[in-house]
Amino acid sequence: MSETTPRAAGLDFLYRPITVEMEATTALLKERLFGLDPAFSEYLDHSFRLGGKRLRPALTLLCGKAAGSVDRRHYLCAAALEMIHTGSLVHDDILDGARFRRRLETVNARWDSQRAVLVGDLLITRAFDLICECEDLALFRKTSACCRATVEGELLQVDSIGNFALTTADYRKIVGGKTAALLECATHMGAYLGGARGESLAAFERFGSALGIAFQIVDDILDLVGDEAKTGKTLGTDLVNKKETLPLILYLQNASPAERESTLKRLETGVSLDERSEFAAMLTASGAVDAARAEADALVDESLEMIATLRETGESSEEKTQAFDALEALARFVVKRDK
Repeated sequence: MSETTPRAAGLDFLYRPITVEMEATTALLKERLFGLDPAFSEYLDHSFRLGGKRLRPALTLLCGKAAGSVDRRHYLCAAALEMIHTGSLVHDDILDGARFRRRLETVNARWDSQRAVLVGDLLITRAFDLICECEDLALFRKTSACCRATVEGELLQVDSIGNFALTTADYRKIVGGKTAALLECATHMGAYLGGARGESLAAFERFGSALGIAFQIVDDILDLVGDEAKTGKTLGTDLVNKKETLPLILYLQNASPAERESTLKRLETGVSLDERSEFAAMLTASGAVDAARAEADALVDESLEMIATLRETGESSEEKTQAFDALEALARFVVKRDK
């Protein structure tokens, strides 16, 4: 599969090996969410229109096929992870003060922060109902650990707001929780239910974690230099909210003392959305944006190495080969996407 395939063909092409399974997961999501009190339907429907890539369900199902086979428990876990992800997006938009996502008003913008908090909570608690249906304590523990890591990562990020002395290690700790934990959970659960154990299961986990950190780095780059018309969401919020993302960390590490002092003064005073393009040009010219992309590329290379190793274990089949091909292409898509 060529490296240009993901960007050219899009996610529908990459999800072809799991088309039926993704449809079953979507049907389960609708059944379990819209079977709740009708008073919540408008909020829940709007929340799921804000999502898009369905990356976590796809990883759950693809890793299941790559490890062995897929059954109904995969649908339950895939749907649960999408609920948790969507709930976390609703909460993120409150924290960031974002007004738009996928060209739609965020829940907090359309209604208010009170409803947005509770809608996010409803989605996450409903997800645990689905995990419980699997009747496997290991899955419940993994999901719980993932949610804890996600919240801890978000809390670390909130605590770091305005701290422009963060290191790359600090950054990795934050995003390893807030973003990578859920992708790691998806690859672990999919592979575990597919029969993977021991070192094989650990390799699937590491694949998800590396992919998650790379995904967040690209998100941070897009928030700085992306096109709102393509991303469909409010950009520049990281600068406005004084979050030190990887491009900015790398810029400050390599800037001259005078440049660093001048930039820190501007950041501490506050950067408006209108100044995003100016900061983007400065960080791009310095090489910081390219350096951040290089880190994301290196993480994807790590994830591809893990897939190559996993291909060599166990019996091969056409279904497994297609699943591994899709996982490789997804990894490449993560760093090539523009939204």
